[in-house]
Amino acid sequence: MKTFLKEIQLNETIILNYDESDEISKAVFKRLFTLHETFQKQGIDDTIFKASIGDLENRFLKNLKNKGFLTLEEKDMKWINMILDFKIFKLGSLRFQVFPMDYQEIERESFDEMLLNQKTKEIFYETRPLINMHIEKDTDLSPKAVDDALTKARWFFTKVFSDIKFDGFVCRTWLIHPGVVSLLNPNSNIARFARRFEIIAENKATYQALARVYQTEDLNKIKDLPKVSSMEKNIYKNIEKLGVAFGFIPF
Repeated sequence: MKTFLKEIQLNETIILNYDESDEISKAVFKRLFTLHETFQKQGIDDTIFKASIGDLENRFLKNLKNKGFLTLEEKDMKWINMILDFKIFKLGSLRFQVFPMDYQEIERESFDEMLLNQKTKEIFYETRPLINMHIEKDTDLSPKAVDDALTKARWFFTKVFSDIKFDGFVCRTWLIHPGVVSLLNPNSNIARFARRFEIIAENKATYQALARVYQTEDLNKIKDLPKVSSMEKNIYKNIEKLGVAFGFIPF
């Protein structure tokens, strides 16, 4: 297995700690081998494979630092499973997920609830073939990078999943929430990115914006943090405008 991990150029620190990895990790490495075979059978370039498993590498390294051995936690596995099941791909600056419309994932519950009305559900019917867009920390959202990623995604999904006629891209994130966007410079990369979407639904959940901007949701801690950028300053002064939105870009 270590020979395979070297062949795919997995992070060297992970390989060096392979022998002390737990059973969960070893099972993931076996599935990674199968995933690589799938990429090869589909004729997908190894650069896409390497980029697509980047999140897996990062989670391994984070847990290694925190626990002293290779492992993955239960909260990691939702995303790791989608990578290993050939459902998430890193194309350019963005990650894309095969996403038959799933009300449970979009509507959710409790503080993050975002209910869809009946008219919306008629348009975005359950299992409607969509591509879910994931935005990682420090993602390049410049117009050029996003154009490149969307172009690559349209080509990739049309080629690799030729039996599926995808209707468009969707994204559920604080970055496209109208209230958040109203606090930004209209010419900023985030504002330009947000304007690509038709906003389908939104809520007033503040957790995403606070966690991404300040690395905490604790308002008492945020109060004492230095605020340098305009976003850091504006979001704290306008918490009532924060939320999460669900948006759509036709394919």
